[in-house]
Amino acid sequence: MLDVPIDTFLIPRFLFSAMPNLILWDKYSIYYYYQNFTSAGIIETNAGVKNLSILSDDSIIHDIFLDYYGNIVVKMENNIMFYFKINIRKAVKLHSWTPKTTKSLLLIGTSTQVCLAYVLDDGTVQLKEYPLDLEVKSVTHLEKDNCPYRAFHNNISHMFYFLDKGNVLSIWAQIVYPENFGLHIIMEQYGPKILEWKQSINYEIALGHCSKSLAITFSQSVNYEAVDDYHKDENMGIVLIQLRPSEYAKTCPIAQKVRMILQLCCFLFFFRFLNKECIHHDFSYVIDKSYLRDKPPKNLVRKFYNWSQYGCPLRLDSREEFQPFIQLFDDNGFIEDIQVNFILWEIHGRHDYSFTKTMKQSGCLNEAQTWKTMTELNKDVPLEDVWGPENYRTCFSYAVGKPGDLSQPYEIINSSNNNHIYWPMGHSGMYIFRVKILDPNYSFCNLMAIFAIETYGVIPSPSFYLVASILFVLMLLFFTILVLSYFQYMRVYRYYIYKPLNKPPGKQKKN
Repeated sequence: MLDVPIDTFLIPRFLFSAMPNLILWDKYSIYYYYQNFTSAGIIETNAGVKNLSILSDDSIIHDIFLDYYGNIVVKMENNIMFYFKINIRKAVKLHSWTPKTTKSLLLIGTSTQVCLAYVLDDGTVQLKEYPLDLEVKSVTHLEKDNCPYRAFHNNISHMFYFLDKGNVLSIWAQIVYPENFGLHIIMEQYGPKILEWKQSINYEIALGHCSKSLAITFSQSVNYEAVDDYHKDENMGIVLIQLRPSEYAKTCPIAQKVRMILQLCCFLFFFRFLNKECIHHDFSYVIDKSYLRDKPPKNLVRKFYNWSQYGCPLRLDSREEFQPFIQLFDDNGFIEDIQVNFILWEIHGRHDYSFTKTMKQSGCLNEAQTWKTMTELNKDVPLEDVWGPENYRTCFSYAVGKPGDLSQPYEIINSSNNNHIYWPMGHSGMYIFRVKILDPNYSFCNLMAIFAIETYGVIPSPSFYLVASILFVLMLLFFTILVLSYFQYMRVYRYYIYKPLNKPPGKQKKN
């Protein structure tokens, strides 16, 4: 708790750090809460003065400037400035730099350099760089406020690190300091306890200087298989990590780098064929109603093919077996070949394809999950949500499932189980498949992709009613022609019967 005058108001601002660090200020003083509110007090100068107005000709605080590196500059209304750093409890007065009557403001330039913006009397704004580091060294060189270490380095290069299931993040930091100072590296972590880490420390001493290196590996070892609530978010969230020296001073060239490890997915999932080049053209296709799972009353007609969504269809001989090969990509390109289990289904509801492996051939000890059993268990649910990593159950354990019929097709595919799709009817057709990752330990994302296959081979046999209709029309046409030809024949026949072919010559008159 802090004693604050009742007739004042405070302006709060969080500092850039892993642990919640907060400063507040009124017109005269600056209050701090460091290390997750475990340390509180008022910023003071080396002389013990807490009211900064006393040291700035009764001026009041105008603004406080914070940057990414932990620097904090207090600017008074008359342009007198004080300086301290994050986790530092004493401030130092900087040299005068700007006339007291000039309106100015501190800000960060495009190159992260501290700048002063001046508003001149004619209304124009002028921007100049402010050499903060040099000014701090100029003020503190007589105070014996020396930095306790010589160098502090780490390999943290990004603001955010995204960890998915199975990912590992390794970071390191090194501090070099004079012998017998006894410094070490502190790792501060803030957020949910969702990550495990292992650390190792290496220590060296040479020529009066010590070097300590800290290597840390972050990972997660949660097994999501067969859990009761797969979507429970207790293993996801934002974790803030900060590596810092155990001691530092205002003159230390420290970088208060904080990294956020987001325990969520950030991947885009693409399906890619090797022969992906093709010529786009408009065409339609018809799926016979007997090939559809829901047995509709009419054939399904698709008037156009969506090239932008489905991509180039892969043309396959209907006698050829096929196993999808899928890869994971993000915005930066290829990540890895996917080796885990996945499932697929035809989006139009076709079921005129099957799988080469049976459950028994795949090594199942109990009956495996199938699209038929999963749709029966999850009625009135969209097909893409019927089966997935959240309700996947392995068939390779006696404790899960029941023996059942192991001669059924095994509808789960991965890169090593040699399970393929095949077309038992061997006819030509257009198939639009959606593929979905099934392994519950692979990713927090619901990874799905879509692709098309066009089979060629035997022309699809027409339906019985169509054949019967065509035959009836042909027979009707035949008998109609036959009857018409009969009447035409009879007309010609009668004409020549009743009319002689050669008219007899008439009798000649005698003179």
